[in-house]
Amino acid sequence: MTSKRTLFAALAAAVTLLCAPAQAHRVYPMSYELAPVGSGAATVLRVDNTTERPLTLEVTAEKRTWDEQGNEMRTPADEDFLILPPQLIVEPGKTQAIRVQYVGDPTIDQTAMYVIGVNQVPVTDPTAGTGVQFVINFGTAAYVVPAGAKTELKIVSVAAASTPGTMEVVLENSGARYAPLGSTTWTFTNGAGQKMELSGDPLRETLIASVVPSGGRRIFTVPAAEGFALTAPIQLVIK
Repeated sequence: MTSKRTLFAALAAAVTLLCAPAQAHRVYPMSYELAPVGSGAATVLRVDNTTERPLTLEVTAEKRTWDEQGNEMRTPADEDFLILPPQLIVEPGKTQAIRVQYVGDPTIDQTAMYVIGVNQVPVTDPTAGTGVQFVINFGTAAYVVPAGAKTELKIVSVAAASTPGTMEVVLENSGARYAPLGSTTWTFTNGAGQKMELSGDPLRETLIASVVPSGGRRIFTVPAAEGFALTAPIQLVIK
């Protein structure tokens, strides 16, 4: 089991970029939900090759969890998915479809979170003048959600943190559905009645991994805006 700190630009969506030229290729959707069983247990990913060379790709599955501080843990989970094709070559200018189907435990009672990786396999090009290779890996976020699952998000506490000018926000999710936070709006009100609002990209960058797992707890450190005094009590509304 490994531990990683991830940066999210969307709901639990993760992209790992390793020395890659811009617009090399793209994968979509980057985040999606699956049912534990039935027709909703499958989706289709698409890969666009915008380069002038064929792309050799391998598709993998990992289960993911986060601790309270947002450190991510991943474990191999290829047995939980049927992926067709698991390896593929996408010709220049073409689009390739990848079918992803969950075949794991159909009786799960909480959201299971996975990364379906679409990883470029380095291939030696005999015509290249150097040994440098550019590789780009995409990690798409898959959430397997039980039927009828709901999010039950609770704001446990908001207080000035040990680091000056920051607040510590503790959230808990007692529901069976994960709680995505990247598209929410956070409104803080201090003891003097001042308000501070955080949303969009600034919020996602602040939260890092912007998800509270089902049955999980997260602790976030939020910098106070200029002029926003950390006067207790600090209240928070999330919409």
